[in-house]
Amino acid sequence: MRVLVVLVPGFSHLSLGAILEPLRVLGDLAPESGVSVEIGAIGELAVPSSSGVPVIASLSLSACLQVLGRRGRPDALFFCAGLQTPYSAQRDIQKLLRSAHRAGVPIFGTGCAAWKLADAGILREGAGTVHWTTLPAFAERHLDIAAKDALFVTSAQATSTPGDAAALDMVVRFIEARYSGDRARQVCAHLMMSYPRVGDAPQPRGAALPDAPEKLRRMVVIMGANLETPLQVSDVAAHAGISLRQGERLFAAHLGETPKRYYLRLRLDHARLLIEQTAMSILEVSVAAGFSSRREFSRAYTEAFGFPPSGTRRTP
Repeated sequence: MRVLVVLVPGFSHLSLGAILEPLRVLGDLAPESGVSVEIGAIGELAVPSSSGVPVIASLSLSACLQVLGRRGRPDALFFCAGLQTPYSAQRDIQKLLRSAHRAGVPIFGTGCAAWKLADAGILREGAGTVHWTTLPAFAERHLDIAAKDALFVTSAQATSTPGDAAALDMVVRFIEARYSGDRARQVCAHLMMSYPRVGDAPQPRGAALPDAPEKLRRMVVIMGANLETPLQVSDVAAHAGISLRQGERLFAAHLGETPKRYYLRLRLDHARLLIEQTAMSILEVSVAAGFSSRREFSRAYTEAFGFPPSGTRRTP
């Protein structure tokens, strides 16, 4: 099996290791698989990572394109990017992804890969995932693509993951699909990891409330899934299987605020991401965040952040 890994400036070392190590272990466990990995680069061969430590690639972009265009092309392209890529690299990234797509080479992308796959037209009418902090903006910008809160998502010949630890789950599933479940389990055992998480598992969040009661976490999830059309807090509690009063007590005890206030903050945080990461108008953002009028939205936003929505694109 021949694999091409292409690094983009700002890539994550954790994602790169999550790609390379399972493939190395597979080659050790199953020499007959003939695992061969080549490292390519977008830009200079010394590719800087997000940590600032560079990795030296052996193939330039032009060499990668030649590899994709001839017989004996790779069995998979792993596009290893971070959460952001240099603007100057956009044209080369599109050229690489479209070449792989035309050649029928499966693409596995990390970090902001779904953004790049979408820009290249590869995810049209399909699905993708990006880091949860940019997922709302991705969904609003690409209405023809199902934006999924997931560890990794496969759509046609393209698989996207936010990267880092989730890239390990994606690669082990790739090994399982190409070889067998037994082989994937052997790789996992060698790497001292439990069997990988399923791709459609939601992405962990810093405020996931791991020690909070299940009913409270359920209420938070329901709120997060209903930002554009907010529910009454009593309905949120009912969907979580508790009374409004019980819900209020849980929020007070574990979060120090009322459910109504917490829900409003979720919607305003969502709005701020949309303003910062999309070109949506303030009116469009107010609707997407579940406000009945721009005036109501502006008042709540200014109270929460100390400046109006119109000033957000100029405010760090």
